[in-house]
Amino acid sequence: MTSFRTHLRILWGHRIYLIIYLVLLSCMGVLIGLTYGGSPDTTVYEQDPARVAVIDRDGSELSRSLGEHVLADRDVQLVADERRAIQDAVARDTCAYILVIPEGWGEALMEAASQGEEAPRLETYVSYQSGTGTLVDVATTSYASSLYGFATTLGGNQADVAARAHDAFLDTTRMSMVPQASRPLPGSFDITCKFSTYPIFAVTTVCIAILMSKVNARPVRDRRLSSPTTGRRRSWGLLATCLIIGLVSWAWIFGLNVTLFARDALASSGVQLALVGAALLAYALAAVAVGFLLGQLGVGENAANAAANILSMLMSFLGGAWTGLDLLPPSILTVAHFTPAYWCTLTLEQAISLESTDMGRVAPLLGNIGIELLFGVAIALVALALGRSRARAEL
Repeated sequence: MTSFRTHLRILWGHRIYLIIYLVLLSCMGVLIGLTYGGSPDTTVYEQDPARVAVIDRDGSELSRSLGEHVLADRDVQLVADERRAIQDAVARDTCAYILVIPEGWGEALMEAASQGEEAPRLETYVSYQSGTGTLVDVATTSYASSLYGFATTLGGNQADVAARAHDAFLDTTRMSMVPQASRPLPGSFDITCKFSTYPIFAVTTVCIAILMSKVNARPVRDRRLSSPTTGRRRSWGLLATCLIIGLVSWAWIFGLNVTLFARDALASSGVQLALVGAALLAYALAAVAVGFLLGQLGVGENAANAAANILSMLMSFLGGAWTGLDLLPPSILTVAHFTPAYWCTLTLEQAISLESTDMGRVAPLLGNIGIELLFGVAIALVALALGRSRARAEL
């Protein structure tokens, strides 16, 4: 506990780095997110019903069935049965589709069906200013074909044919809306989280490297070695301090991003936020390992600053935080696969745009986070091996 407190006092003595790398850089990310101003598109698309009109000159059972089908769930318009009125309605786009059923069409269809001849034609007018008229025309042709088909195969009178066609379309056109399981997170949150890979890596590596440079300085090291505290407790105290540095940097930056850009999504997109937080946390732990490695290399304060800035900017670039992964050249993208930043950014992009939280889509993201953790473990093992080698050489 005494060793742990000593480490915290050393860190507090260098709090200027926390202010510069943690507070100021995180505020810069916030400004970038505010400048972007992106937010999820919450506009619900609702198609206006097509404006249609039906002129039934036949009045038969089949023509009434066809007319009712065309007018169902559409914006019904009244058009006089005059050529000039029909032309004006289509030209002025007051009607997207006009169906004119000729006199005797129902009887002609029944007779054509019984004799195996071609079905009688319908008179249709489609507005050139809208595509909805064409869609209505396709639906009308389909229903008329079903009337002809039932008349051919099942026979009977017009009422029977119309009833069968009506029932058949009810059975085949029922549909329901499937609610979206989750909504994509705001674009501003995406931008600021990607930028956050820079301050998270910078503040974690520089603080740990400086802490270890002070702890490993000969006067401090001799004093620590002469204390009654065991080596195991000293190592655990140093490890706990390093982890706290990573956790504090992650908690500050991620909490700030969520509070400012995604607090409204806590209820509707909790899984995505958890995945984003886990990706950034794994990246922070990888940064802890890198900072520990720099400390084991014995870098000084100035060298730690330079290394932290260069490595954090390089990692963010390779991870696509500045430009996006899809804009990186293939050669750079190949190299990026061997950095934790790539897997962090990849997880952020996929998690933020995730629209379904079923396990089949979440599992690959958990795999990416696992790869980030493996990078941290590998770097930490190298740092431990290097530290042990240096300790033996100094003995």
